[in-house]
Amino acid sequence: MSGGEGKLAGMAAQLRADFDGAFAQAHAAEAPPHVDLLLIGVAERSYALRLSEVTELLADRRLVPVPSPRRDLLGLAGLRGVVTPVYDLALQLGHAAPAEPRWLVQVRAAAAFALAFERFDRHLRVPSSDLAPARDGALGTPFSRASVRLEQYPLPVLDLPAIFESVARRRAAPERPEERR
Repeated sequence: MSGGEGKLAGMAAQLRADFDGAFAQAHAAEAPPHVDLLLIGVAERSYALRLSEVTELLADRRLVPVPSPRRDLLGLAGLRGVVTPVYDLALQLGHAAPAEPRWLVQVRAAAAFALAFERFDRHLRVPSSDLAPARDGALGTPFSRASVRLEQYPLPVLDLPAIFESVARRRAAPERPEERR
């Protein structure tokens, strides 16, 4: 055997030993499950959205106004090739409407649906164990089923499917005179 063949055989033996040794080692501990959140601002308050409930986050999207008795319907937007109604998140949460919300989230829902809000702060990944169930009314909105503790205060995590269902129920209900513009 020449020097080159011996070197090659030695490398093959080392690779075989490394491969077999990898199966003999204990599995590394799996990372705890996590939740990806988008931190946003609505009417000078902070909220979190589960990224898994969002299809798309967009800024400065042009809306086409449509006549509607619903104050919360801001207009229509073309999102991913679909004409999508855009609703004001501030009004859904019971806040005063901002002059012009800058951000949109397209919500994963049974039908085209988007929400508009004023401020996007950042993306945050937290362990699932950092989410705590919200007590009824404790976070000031019926659309929060959980909260996440950031620094010293709990931040409501909004339930986007619940907001979609609420809007869909109101859309199906007959118009009330006090909702007219």
